[in-house]
Amino acid sequence: MPIQPEEWELESIRLLKVSELIRERIIQLGETLDIRRSDATQIRLNFWDDISVNTENEDDLIETAASITQQAHVLTAQERSYKLAYDALRKLERVVDAPYFSRIDFIETGGRESEKIYIGLTSFLDPHTDEILIYDWRAPISSLFYDFPPGPASYTTPEMTIEGELTLKRQYIIKAGELQNMFDTGITIGDEMLQQMLSRNADDKMHSIVTTIQREQNLIIRDDRHKVMIVQGAAGSGKTSVALQRIAYLLYKHRKTLSADQMILFSPNSLFSDYVSHVLPELGEANMQQTTFQDYLTYRLGGTEMTLEDAYDQLEFLLAAEDEQNDVDSARMSGIHYKASADFLQVVEEYGERLRTEGLRFHHFAVGSKVFIYGSELRDLFYKKESNMSLGDRMEQLSEWILSRLDDIEAEVQKRFYRKMAKEPTYIGSEQEMKRMSKRKAKRAIEPLREKARKLEFVDVLGLYRELFANTLLHSDLARAADQKLPADWDAISGFTVSALERGYILYEDATPLVYLKGLIEGQQTVNTIRYVIVDEAQDYSPFHYAYLRKLFPRARFTLLGDWNQGIFTHASQTGGYSSISELMAEQETQTFRLVKSYRSTREIIEFAERILPEGEPVEPFNRSGDAPRVLQAAHESELALGVEAAVQEWTAMGMMSIAILCKTERETRRAHELLSSRLPQLQLITKDTLHFAAGLMILPAYLAKGLEFDAVLIYNASKSVYADEKERKLFYTACTRALHQLRLFYIGEKTDFLRE
Repeated sequence: MPIQPEEWELESIRLLKVSELIRERIIQLGETLDIRRSDATQIRLNFWDDISVNTENEDDLIETAASITQQAHVLTAQERSYKLAYDALRKLERVVDAPYFSRIDFIETGGRESEKIYIGLTSFLDPHTDEILIYDWRAPISSLFYDFPPGPASYTTPEMTIEGELTLKRQYIIKAGELQNMFDTGITIGDEMLQQMLSRNADDKMHSIVTTIQREQNLIIRDDRHKVMIVQGAAGSGKTSVALQRIAYLLYKHRKTLSADQMILFSPNSLFSDYVSHVLPELGEANMQQTTFQDYLTYRLGGTEMTLEDAYDQLEFLLAAEDEQNDVDSARMSGIHYKASADFLQVVEEYGERLRTEGLRFHHFAVGSKVFIYGSELRDLFYKKESNMSLGDRMEQLSEWILSRLDDIEAEVQKRFYRKMAKEPTYIGSEQEMKRMSKRKAKRAIEPLREKARKLEFVDVLGLYRELFANTLLHSDLARAADQKLPADWDAISGFTVSALERGYILYEDATPLVYLKGLIEGQQTVNTIRYVIVDEAQDYSPFHYAYLRKLFPRARFTLLGDWNQGIFTHASQTGGYSSISELMAEQETQTFRLVKSYRSTREIIEFAERILPEGEPVEPFNRSGDAPRVLQAAHESELALGVEAAVQEWTAMGMMSIAILCKTERETRRAHELLSSRLPQLQLITKDTLHFAAGLMILPAYLAKGLEFDAVLIYNASKSVYADEKERKLFYTACTRALHQLRLFYIGEKTDFLRE
C-alpha cells in the first residue's frame, strides 16, 4: 500500500525538527568542550598553586599527599567529563545528515495506543523534554525491527520480556538531511532497501549496514549466552560485518564493564585488517585490537635467530608443488597434515609430561669462550628433587637461582677486572676510579646473561622440538602413551623436519606446535585481559591453532567465522568440521549458526560458483540479477592480455570502481603484472606485504582476496594446466565469489575441469 502524501509531509517535518535539534545540541557540546578544555588546562597549569607543600613532620606529609590526591581527582574528573562530551559530539556529527533509518510502531499487550520508535545509529533525546527521539539500533526494543513482521511481537529487556503487537515497520532513505524515499516492509527487511544497498559499487573499506540486518544475522549479533559461537557463512553472507556489529552491540550492552581494548580480532592478513578498519568507528565505537596469527607467532618466536616461514609462503609452496610432485613435496604435505592434527597435539602434551621427569636441555651461560654455568649443571639441579609444580613454575624457580648465582659471578668478574687494571703499568687513576670502572665493565658483561635468565632463554626449546623428530623411539613412545600410532610415512616427515630445522628454518606447520611446547616448558603465556576473541576465516585454522588460542585467552568468549567452502589451506581439512571445533573450544557452551543466504553477488554469479562446488555447503542467492559470467578462450598469453585489457576498459566505461584480476599464485601474479602493466598503467600489484587496501584496478593472488569484494572480477587464467588439482577447487570457488556485479574467466588451451559442469 503506497504511503499517502499527508504521511510524507508529517515525516518530512519530523525529520527537519530532529535534525535542527541535533544541530542545536552539536553547537552546545562544542561550547561545552571549549569550556572543559580550558578548565582542564587551567587545572594543569595551576596544579601546584592550590597545594601547600609541607614536609616538616609526618602529619604535614600526610596532609600534602591528601592535597595532591584531591587535585589529581579534580583533574581526572574534568578530563573524563571532556571525553564524554567529545564522544557525544562525534556521534551526533556522524548522524546529523541521516539521523535514523527506520521506524516501528509497537503497542504493548494491554496498552491503549502504539508508540512510535525511530531507530538510528545512536540514541538522541529531545534536550528540552527528554523525550527519546531516536533509539540506538542496539537497544532491546530495536530488535523488534529486525526480528518480526507486523503482527504479534516481543523483545527482551534485562528485567523481563515485553509482548505486544507491531503495527508498522517502515524504512527510510535519508541523505544530506533530506527524506529521499521511504517504504513500509513486511516479513523481512525490505527487498527494496537491500536492492539499493547491494547494487552500489564496492568501496576501499567495508561499511556498516545496520539498516539491512536480517533476522538470522540479528540472532548472532545479540547472542550473549554462549561462550563459543561458530558462524558458518556462505560467501557474501555478511559474516564479518555481522561479527563487527556484534562487537558494537556488546560494547553498547556492557558499556560500564567492557571496552574495545578487551577485544581482539584475528584477521587473515594486514590487507583485510585495513579493509574492515572503518566499521566500528562508523558505529560510534573505538576499534578493537587487530592482529594476524602469523604476527603473533612471529612475536612469540622473536628471540630465535631462525627464519619463520609465512603462512602464505607455505601455501605458495603447496600450490607450486602440486604442479610437479616429488618425494620431498609429498613428505612435506604429509607433515603438514600430521602437525595440524589432534593426534600430534596429544603427542606434544605427552612430551610436556615426560619433560617433568627427564629429557630437558639447557644452554650454557657463557661470555665468549668462558662458561660460567654449564647446561648440565642446570639439568642436574632441575631434576635433583621431585616436584608437583608445573614446568613453568619450576623454570621460574631455576631462573631465580641463576640470577642469584649471576650476582656472585658478577662480583668475581669485577674483582678480575680490578686486578687486571691494577697490574696495568700504563693505567693512571685512583683506586676509587678503578673500582667504579671494573664494576661497570662487569655489569656490562653479565647483564645479557641476566636478560637470558629472566626470559627463560636458557632452555633449548628448539633442540627439544627437533629431538621429537630426530628420535623415532621417543616419538613412538609418546604416541603410544597418547594412544596414537606413528604416521605411515613417518620417516619422510621426520627427515624433512629435521633437515629444515638444521638449516635454521621454522616451517609454518612447525610454528604453532613449537610455541605450544615452549609454553608447556616455560609456562603458558596467557592474556587474561581479553574478554572476546573474533577469528575470521576460521576454517583455515587447525586443531593445534584452536588448542593454543584456548590456552592463550582462558577468560575469553570466542566468535569463529568461517566458510568450509573456502578452506584453501591444506591443514584446513584436519579441523574435522564443527563438532571437532566444539570439542576443542568448549563443547557444552558452543552454538553453531549457519548463514546460507549470500547478498554479495548477483544470482547468476552465485549459481555459477555453486556448480564449482557441487557438494559444498548450501548457498541461497539473494534475488538480484545481472549479467551472466563469461568464460572466454585465448589462443596464447598475448591474446589473453588483449582480452583482459578489453574487459577492464568495458567495465571502467560501465562505472565499475573496483576491479580485481585474480591469479593462482604470487609468481603468476607478478608475471601477469609485467605483461599487463604497459597496457594498464593504473594496475596495482597486491602482495602479502601490502598493508593498505585502496579501490581501483588491482592484480593479486586469489588467496589474498578472501574476505574482500570487488565490483568486477577477472580470473586471469582458468586453464586446466593452472587449476588442475582437486585441492585447488575451493581456491577457485573463492576467487569467483569475490565479484559483486561482473565475473569473467579467461583460459588458454583447455579450461579447468572445475568448469565442466
